[in-house]
Amino acid sequence: MSRGSAARRLLHGALTAVAVTAATLGAAADAVSFYGLNFPDQLDGAQVGETHDFESTDPGLGYGVRYHKPGWTMDVYIYDLGRSAIPSDLNSKVVKAQLAQAHGDILALEKKHTYAEVKRTGSHTLKDPAGHARFLCEDFSYVDSALGKVDSFLCLTSWQGKFVKFRLTTAHGPGTAGDARRFMKAWMPVLWPEVQTH
Repeated sequence: MSRGSAARRLLHGALTAVAVTAATLGAAADAVSFYGLNFPDQLDGAQVGETHDFESTDPGLGYGVRYHKPGWTMDVYIYDLGRSAIPSDLNSKVVKAQLAQAHGDILALEKKHTYAEVKRTGSHTLKDPAGHARFLCEDFSYVDSALGKVDSFLCLTSWQGKFVKFRLTTAHGPGTAGDARRFMKAWMPVLWPEVQTH
């Protein structure tokens, strides 16, 4: 091997190492984390996107993270409403009251004519494979003033003293509830590493 060829290979190797390091540092810099919850870059075909800081202007409202998936709007919120403690028991009055409030927020948008024909089409507790309750969920259909008729899914849980709320919305159609549940199940090992999904 000529000296020039060896030099080129060393230079190529060095540039590759720099590129990999830069990519790694960039990924670390772009990592999304709030209150100790690390939001995955990708999950069930959805890509993490923009974030919103509600906490700085409205203490207690926490942060929102949007996920992008073709045909879907997916928002995840983590917050505590200023509470010093939120029970982990999904059957607690505190958690059930927060689900009722989130339900009420949807109905309020109907009164503002942002939504129309709001109907709750289902209500269920989503459990992990071991049978532990992980999310309280409600399914809705309504007409969105901008999107037309949609299916929308609301899920809520308590995690390490915070509420974690999900709003998933897509065009009305068959199979949407199954798609939403699959996304929610993908969150289980993120929130609770002990959960085995396979």
